[in-house]
Amino acid sequence: MAQATISGFIDGAYTTNKATTAANVSTSTSSVGSGAAGQSQISIKSSEDLGGGMKAFGALRINPNPYSAGNVEASNLAQDVSEVGISGDFGTVLLNRDYGIAFDVHASADASGWTSGAKGVVHNTSSGISNGVVYVLPNFVPGLDALVAKGVSGTAGGDGDATAYRLKYTTGGLMVQYAGASVNNIAAGTWATNFTTGGTTATTEATAANSKASLTALAVTYDLGMAKLHYGKFSAKSGGDADQKSSSDMMGVSIPFGATTVGITSSSAKRTIAAATTVKASGYRGKVAYALSKRTTAYAAYGTEKVSNTTQSDKQTTIGLTHGF
Repeated sequence: MAQATISGFIDGAYTTNKATTAANVSTSTSSVGSGAAGQSQISIKSSEDLGGGMKAFGALRINPNPYSAGNVEASNLAQDVSEVGISGDFGTVLLNRDYGIAFDVHASADASGWTSGAKGVVHNTSSGISNGVVYVLPNFVPGLDALVAKGVSGTAGGDGDATAYRLKYTTGGLMVQYAGASVNNIAAGTWATNFTTGGTTATTEATAANSKASLTALAVTYDLGMAKLHYGKFSAKSGGDADQKSSSDMMGVSIPFGATTVGITSSSAKRTIAAATTVKASGYRGKVAYALSKRTTAYAAYGTEKVSNTTQSDKQTTIGLTHGF
């Protein structure tokens, strides 16, 4: 039997939210769940030496969600990132299911520990590809990692297929990461390079047939030792109309104090629809994390965001605990 490595991560948090609509009506909610500092997950990894400098490997990550409903029987178990491939002097070729070409770029840009559910970090959410074939190039240049990818949607005519690339350069305390993608139009009415704030920002809009959406994502960090600076810039276009586009910016700083790390991120985003109407939003998020051990961390976070020239806003306070194994 082959040996496999099993690891995991458990996140639980108590969260309060206050949302205010354009009609200035506020609603407050409280919940206990996972995802405030990362998804609860179980990872299974294995590798095998094929000889001649080649190695085969596989990884499967699943998301058990004990907070999905009010009872154990209703809890769900979802597939997350998975991959299988071969590596050698030629580089690495793999078949994978991932979050998307720009996910790591978004995460690098956010000093407060970004997750998709964190209020206060407004952004356009397009990521480019998920299911695809990925080729990781050999390290021809010290510090430079590069990959190209072909995303496959499995739809007729290749609608939703994507081509993408990502570059990452590290030297000293500097890290620069850049990603780009072109996506065949999925279908009219499904362009979703959006941000959601106050629960009411439009998420989809009709696009022209046979158009190509595109995105770019840039993250720059610099570790000064006593603090780490973060910056990100992101853009997306529907390809169906010259006015359909969105963009977002992030900047922040994370500061370690022994076992404590403080991270603060300021962000802004805007989305323009086909009628050339632009919606703008801004926000900030702060997070304090305290390492109780190498595998256990307590944290608290506060985020607030609002839509410009409206009363729409969201405020979120979270107290939680993570544990790895």
